[in-house]
Amino acid sequence: MLEKYIERNIFRKVYLCEQLFEFQEIDIEQTAISLGVTTPTILHDLESLAECLEYCIKEKIREKHKYKLIFKRGIALSELTQFLYGQSYFLKFLSYYFKGIFTSTELADLEFISLSKVYTIKKSVLDFFKENDYLKNKEIIIPEFDSRNILLALVRYINWEGYESKNPHVEEACNELIDYVETHFFKRRYSEDEKSFIIRGIEIAIGRKTFPLELKEEDKKSAETKPLFQLVCQGLEEQKGMLHLQEEDIYYIFSLFNSRNYTNENMELLRKDFEVVYKNFVLNDLSLNELILQILPVAEIDDADNFIFKQSFLQFVRTLWADGQVFLPERIYLLSEKEQLLYRKIVEVLDDWKKKNQIHLRWNDNFIRKFVKSLSLITREQMIQQEIEIFVVSESSVKQFFYRTQFHLYAEEDMAEINPILFRSLEELPDECLCSKKRVVLCDAASYQTGLETEKTKVYPISLKGANILLYRIAQELHLLKKHIS
Repeated sequence: MLEKYIERNIFRKVYLCEQLFEFQEIDIEQTAISLGVTTPTILHDLESLAECLEYCIKEKIREKHKYKLIFKRGIALSELTQFLYGQSYFLKFLSYYFKGIFTSTELADLEFISLSKVYTIKKSVLDFFKENDYLKNKEIIIPEFDSRNILLALVRYINWEGYESKNPHVEEACNELIDYVETHFFKRRYSEDEKSFIIRGIEIAIGRKTFPLELKEEDKKSAETKPLFQLVCQGLEEQKGMLHLQEEDIYYIFSLFNSRNYTNENMELLRKDFEVVYKNFVLNDLSLNELILQILPVAEIDDADNFIFKQSFLQFVRTLWADGQVFLPERIYLLSEKEQLLYRKIVEVLDDWKKKNQIHLRWNDNFIRKFVKSLSLITREQMIQQEIEIFVVSESSVKQFFYRTQFHLYAEEDMAEINPILFRSLEELPDECLCSKKRVVLCDAASYQTGLETEKTKVYPISLKGANILLYRIAQELHLLKKHIS
């Protein structure tokens, strides 16, 4: 929801940055269509982006229809987007509000802008409050759960530093809690960004422990049925001497873990983890089973057991707990014309389902778009065996599964084995001297590095955009292509 209040020029630059970081190049005209602006506007945005991120850029190439940007090794996407989002007056003013600074003169002095501009930006912030029913009797009253989620969004968007703990023992206790959950829940692995998000959430909880966290009893009972909740309880029990929280914070910290993306040590553990969470969140909920039956025909999906569908559906619905999805920060997802048609159908299904079941939820439109994007990845699975060993590198478990299943479509049986371990970076790959077979690495473009190839190891950068064609060519180049499609 926050995204629609962010200034459009900043929104566009963040989207361009995210696309270029992942894919390294974009189609200028198609991107302009996706963003609903003219080609000259996109070109201006790209030049502005390249100028303000100049210190992070390794290579920039402008062609007639393409724009290529390669960032320097070691630069994190969050570092780039926080710099760009940090230019948003809407996000700045929202953060000032939570610092107790909201008079027009104070804001004008802090930002060196005119009072007329201050009034315009303040109106956007107040419109945001009004849309969420926070304005009551000329007062702004924000439920504590929403306040924390908005603050966490500001942490992710602009690296908001409020309530940041300077006590190293608190950070150590938070890391031990995360490690406890990772160790005891099918060897989960949260990325450094996700760990940081959880830690900042706990710091915010500690800083706001005097503000009552009032959650619905039905939401608390729902959380208590989840294995993740039980693990968080056990982990917090070991850290209670260091993490001074209010009693209700156990549910809030559950929501922090529940909303984060993760991978597992290997595909077998990923599937076991998934089966447990899917059963507790989806299979045990009759209304969600009903929702699945409504979505499948709309999305033209024949197989309800398709793993990508089930995983994408789970990622979408688990964040709905306690109406917490609405402010969750995520990379920007935009849709093609065909995907927009599906999006409208999915929104209609979701709204009808919500109304029928009398559920109070505020949808996060960006999460719905992400879900629709995931539906487009669905493809049939085929089992393949080995000759060459294939390694897949990506921080996203959805991409991991997609690249694996797509490669299975083209590679000949009994000629290639895909390593079951989920590697998040090239550094995690085992030493090639430990591998008897030739190694082929399918590396997500966001994790790709040059200079790591040897006679025994071939590394291919891949991305969701054009994955079918690229994986077909890789299978063809490696002489793995199935005969009936050669």
